[in-house]
Amino acid sequence: MQRSINIISGQIPCPNTPGDAQQTYWLIGGLCAAGIDVHLYTFKEEAASTEATMDGTIDPTTDPKLLEICASITSYPVNKGHRNFSFSVPYAAAQYQNGQLVNDLAKNNFPILIEGMGPCSLALSKKLTNKKIWVRLLTFAPGYFGYLQERSKAPLKKLYYQREAVLSKKLLKKINQRVQWIVPSVSDKTTLENVFLGGNISTLALFNNNNTITSKTGLGNYCLFQGNLADAATHKTAVWLLTHVFHNLTVPFVITGNNPAPALIELAHKQPHTCIVANPSAPERIDMIEKAQIILQPSFIKHGPDEALLEGIKMGRHCITNSKTTGSPYAPCYHQGSSASAFQEIIIQLYHFPFSEEEIETRKKIIATEKSNTALTSEFANIIWG
Repeated sequence: MQRSINIISGQIPCPNTPGDAQQTYWLIGGLCAAGIDVHLYTFKEEAASTEATMDGTIDPTTDPKLLEICASITSYPVNKGHRNFSFSVPYAAAQYQNGQLVNDLAKNNFPILIEGMGPCSLALSKKLTNKKIWVRLLTFAPGYFGYLQERSKAPLKKLYYQREAVLSKKLLKKINQRVQWIVPSVSDKTTLENVFLGGNISTLALFNNNNTITSKTGLGNYCLFQGNLADAATHKTAVWLLTHVFHNLTVPFVITGNNPAPALIELAHKQPHTCIVANPSAPERIDMIEKAQIILQPSFIKHGPDEALLEGIKMGRHCITNSKTTGSPYAPCYHQGSSASAFQEIIIQLYHFPFSEEEIETRKKIIATEKSNTALTSEFANIIWG
């Protein structure tokens, strides 16, 4: 019997940008390889709603392979402006509320997977009462907005992020009785259990595009930070590195990622030893990782190594993150600093220190224990279909 699933993503899945969109892309690819039909429902900021099937009629900026691995793709507009204001739903979720999406989901009996908190409020729709719904939370939204509140200087922005954090927690609690959860780690599961005082929560490790180490020995040319620069938290982390680590450390520092804000571009080019490379192609991004001497990937929100740090471990030389990832099985693969000054000290120690074959062998042993995407897809299927 052919199995099918509806997957809802707040952004178009993309293989080239570390983060949630990348995880969705690799999950869809794994399901396709397993013979499971994926009906993707996603959002874009254009005003018109369009549908794409295997004939290729979709936004040309979409990765062409996405058309091959999805049975169908339907996109909807992101709601913008004051009309999204609500006393019960955070703006981050209200912008994805869409009656047509609910109607489309009601047309079939396939299980529903919601990627992230953004579109999850649709689980409360009465039209979907009899549907089996899972929400995969790769990032705990209240903690995410709490971080933004902490790092924001403008009083109104602080109030906005505080409101988003409070409403996000209320929304997650509200839909807890309606959905089942999928999180990437045991620590994430514990966080949700503490918030919900229970809940049906499964763990599924992060997907990945390779299980090999291609790091090069010797010396690289610069320090590198990469990520989804369109994301507010990633943006603030990049700003923190520029203003607290490399403001008085004259080591070459490169930031790369998609759609950086003009303010970040200006800040990155204020000093002669720092720069930013916007919207690199996949080969360009990999080349930058391979040529770097140090990969910097602070993790202020997630409990363990994120996708960007794991890419650095597999393709780069020395890696540095913060101490919140203590206890990770990947810990032997990176250095840890708990503050900006600690980051500076480690950078000074490592920048002229050649990366060795011994370190590569250590990484190979640890990466060998990773589950393949095929195994993770099988685990996912067991969660959904038992």
